[in-house]
Amino acid sequence: MWLEFSLVANVFLLAALSVWFRQKFRQYFNKLRPWPIAKVLPETFDPMLRFGILGPDRETVIQFVASHRVPSSISDLETWILCNLAKKTNRIFEFGTCTGKTTWLLALNAPQARITTLTLRPEDMGQVRNAAGDDPEASTWAKQESCFTDFYYQGTPEEKRIDQLFGDSKQFDEKPFLASCDLIFVDGSHTRSYIESDSKKALAMVKPGGVVAWHDYRGPMRAKDVFTVLNKLARGIPLHHIEGTAMVVYRAPQQVLPNDA
Repeated sequence: MWLEFSLVANVFLLAALSVWFRQKFRQYFNKLRPWPIAKVLPETFDPMLRFGILGPDRETVIQFVASHRVPSSISDLETWILCNLAKKTNRIFEFGTCTGKTTWLLALNAPQARITTLTLRPEDMGQVRNAAGDDPEASTWAKQESCFTDFYYQGTPEEKRIDQLFGDSKQFDEKPFLASCDLIFVDGSHTRSYIESDSKKALAMVKPGGVVAWHDYRGPMRAKDVFTVLNKLARGIPLHHIEGTAMVVYRAPQQVLPNDA
């Protein structure tokens, strides 16, 4: 009896291991496949972000705080890119404040700009409305990144140019911002339904010639809903994955004036 039980147990164990190995192989294979949104060098997207033989041009210097030990911070290279894109802007919108570090650095490096940033209060987590199929892990991350009541920019001279909004981004009314933002950074909840909603609003809010940037394009194994939504979006508009980053960017077409037609 014991021998029969042992044989049956081994069969089930081998079957389970076979399924596990197939899943891991599939994940590994998917990770190796080329991602649908092609990588470009920073300077290919914007000549201002060029590198010389000694590195970035001196004109691209920014005021800066390292990302080390800052919760959910974007990388130093991503910060450099965003802050340089912000330099010639007047109106910036950010989906997802988190610690407020990126918010402050955008304001610090674009002293002429007004920045609006949106997040949830910790006590408003009940407003979150995930949809069927949303990645539960991404939902957990979103709640962890909405736990802050104090922000990096508070108490700085730049705070007066920062408008802090609170609420669920699905309920956010984008109409006052339509076609008015020079730069939009989408880094809120990474569940599929929220990325879809935030992206739709961002594309309506960006002005002609303006830029929308998304964070956490990391492939099919990390932030998978971001990967799925942006790949789908790229079928309709030209998106670019900045090399060395987890950022995807889009520049809205310049408005064609009647005399230019």
